[in-house]
Amino acid sequence: MKIRNLIAVFFLIVLALGAYVYFFVYHKAHEDIYTAEPDITITAEDLYSAFQEDELSANDTYLGKIIRVSGTVLEVEVENGGEISAIRLDVGELLDGVVCEMDRVYLRETGEIQPGDEITLQGICTGYLEDVILNRCGIIELE
Repeated sequence: MKIRNLIAVFFLIVLALGAYVYFFVYHKAHEDIYTAEPDITITAEDLYSAFQEDELSANDTYLGKIIRVSGTVLEVEVENGGEISAIRLDVGELLDGVVCEMDRVYLRETGEIQPGDEITLQGICTGYLEDVILNRCGIIELE
């Protein structure tokens, strides 16, 4: 009888732990990047230069932080549905740049964005792969 009770208690503990993970970890709301105060405000050229000069130090400084970056639009990548999927900012290099991968939650009227426009975006820095990558970006200002 005691073993049966221990198994039942163990099962209830595992069930409670699973419920906790499901409701409080798995369904945790993401931080609202668009309205959050940025950890760092920087130009696209300076951000790219920081990763070019010392990637390890730049990772410590920028990785996982909310970055507000401003610069000149080099390229606008559009999905089949007409929504902007990414904006590449010019850093003075032919093939490299700062890539801001847009978040659909923060998209607004963006049909007017053209290469050469000055823009300010905000997103989370996720690393450097020949381009500096910002995810979950939203457009803060289009000049």
